[in-house]
Amino acid sequence: MKNIFLYLFYFLFSFVVLYLLYQAGGVIRHPPVIESSYVIGEKLILKLPRLKYEKLHNISHSGGLELENRTLNLEGDKYIFRIIAEKGSISLDFDGLYRYSKSYEFIFKPWQDENKDGYPDSMVLHGEDKENFINWFLNIAIYQFLNPSPKWTSNQRDCAGLIRFAFKEALKKHDENWYQYTGIDPELWYEKTGVDLKKIPDIQAYNYPDVPGAGTYIFLSDESKLSTFANAYTLLKYNTGFVSRNLEDAQPGDVLFFQHSNPVTFHSMIFTGDGLIYHTGPNSANDPGKIKLWKVEDYLRLMPVQWLPIQENTYFLGVYRFKILGSL
Repeated sequence: MKNIFLYLFYFLFSFVVLYLLYQAGGVIRHPPVIESSYVIGEKLILKLPRLKYEKLHNISHSGGLELENRTLNLEGDKYIFRIIAEKGSISLDFDGLYRYSKSYEFIFKPWQDENKDGYPDSMVLHGEDKENFINWFLNIAIYQFLNPSPKWTSNQRDCAGLIRFAFKEALKKHDENWYQYTGIDPELWYEKTGVDLKKIPDIQAYNYPDVPGAGTYIFLSDESKLSTFANAYTLLKYNTGFVSRNLEDAQPGDVLFFQHSNPVTFHSMIFTGDGLIYHTGPNSANDPGKIKLWKVEDYLRLMPVQWLPIQENTYFLGVYRFKILGSL
């Protein structure tokens, strides 16, 4: 009888140990549920069920994934990543009766690009949205000459920074909260220019930060990578398309690019229609630079040849147009 009870005890004890190990190994039995279109620019959603004797110690990601949001509750945890490049990975570290790690590697599909210009079709504007974008882009950029927005921070103030700021703000809804956020005074602007900002329609297709296939990653920093940042070179290389080296072919909202050597630097200017606006960039630690606004005829008459948008200037790369506006 004693042996029977001893065997029963060992059996129950072994069962309990195996059960606990089974629960602790839940990450093996129940891998996370991953929902995704697996296309660059879209979202990857990861769901982690809550299991007994198991706790997520750490989650990390690398490569073409950026965490946008997470929701934690008793039923399970949900992580939303933005896919910004071709390859990415997620690593999970669990604590339980023992520690366990699991990694997932991904290769994502390229975004749809029917016209083969390297730019996501989901972001391209059509019809009146193109005109409204340019109107907002130019007015926001030129307003910075009058009174730079406090939301255009000092560390972002250079030639490309002016373009990035005006580009992003042009994609937003321009309600009263936006005017307060940017510090742009529509009444002052109307007084100075005769332009009533409140009569310029917003883009209808979408609005930042809910840009389809991009979210807040509205610039390309490589041929297959989305980013929240673009310098003058990546604006030239991946976000705009070449139009001409003739200024007469430029349209309002186009960008002029220059390249100088020793050291290699790229510079950008916005063509307003009858003028040019740009930020000089910081000249030194004590000189942050400034915005300059010219009439074209004055600029051509007064600036040195290495900064002129003319055929004879080998530093002038040409007139470029935003790919967000579609085919040239």
